[in-house]
Amino acid sequence: MAGWVHHGTILDVNETDWRNSFLINLDSMYFVIKAAIPGLQRNGGGSIINMSSQLGHVGMAGRNVYNMTKFGIEGLTKGMGVELAKNNIRVNTVAPTFVATPMVKRFFKNKEFKKLALGNIPMKKLATESDIATSVCFLASSASSMITGTSIVIDGGWTAQ
Repeated sequence: MAGWVHHGTILDVNETDWRNSFLINLDSMYFVIKAAIPGLQRNGGGSIINMSSQLGHVGMAGRNVYNMTKFGIEGLTKGMGVELAKNNIRVNTVAPTFVATPMVKRFFKNKEFKKLALGNIPMKKLATESDIATSVCFLASSASSMITGTSIVIDGGWTAQ
């Protein structure tokens, strides 16, 4: 799934940034899910796993529009989790902190940002792609057959504070 982050205060957000954030982060997810539901219904159910963020659970200055879209994904997950349960379709999110990817490593070249981010993670490390993948595999498996409408937050303790 695609994602879009706008960096800057609410006063920095222009209409294009606003619309791109919603189109890429929310609209795309909503319409992909909507297109998948008939097939899942025909197959007797399944698991929809949305990608969110820890910032769908807490705010962060300079990420207001991103926060809104990720809170929206969390709300969409809860609503669809309830709505689609009768069809044996589970809907959940995986909500990671910063993941050790080339993009995040570029962000971390900014020493202030790196200090801010790692300062908010009690485990003092980034999530790995494997951390995310194993959570997705769990939610896709029958081991999570009674889990719907919730989020697995993979954030090293950031949102527990």
